[in-house]
Amino acid sequence: MSDPDALPRPSASELPRIPLGPTLPDMRALPTLGAAQVLHPAPDSRPAGQHSLLGAGWEFEGQARIAGSLTVAGVWRGRLDATPAQGEGHVIITESGRLQGELQARSLSVLGHADGLLQASGRVTLHASAVVSGQVRYGQLQVNGAELNARVERLVDLP
Repeated sequence: MSDPDALPRPSASELPRIPLGPTLPDMRALPTLGAAQVLHPAPDSRPAGQHSLLGAGWEFEGQARIAGSLTVAGVWRGRLDATPAQGEGHVIITESGRLQGELQARSLSVLGHADGLLQASGRVTLHASAVVSGQVRYGQLQVNGAELNARVERLVDLP
């Protein structure tokens, strides 16, 4: 029984030969990780908690001191101290992030909403999507088209 609508099958000698490129290397000669390397990775030399995240949909209310840096994609209400112990202390407020309260950090980037006392001894960058109100105290200030309705004050090193 043959299907009258089926196409005839070519024989093996009629099939075209298509080059597929170079052959695979000998798999026995490739370097692989030993079991000890997979089961016992080298310890991470970075300090624990170097970067923290308040994710979108999360809300925090209260006060905290953060070691390292922080990204706020959710809502932070209260006091945040991210002053660095060893050159870190960067806070990023993302487009979905909102900070209401008091912030101290080494540097700050705002893409979302911030309302309150914002103080950074280094650079404060307000991006085009940022909406900032309250008071901004800064070492350096960069405003890239942000909506800024705040009192601004440059921090000066005192002798």
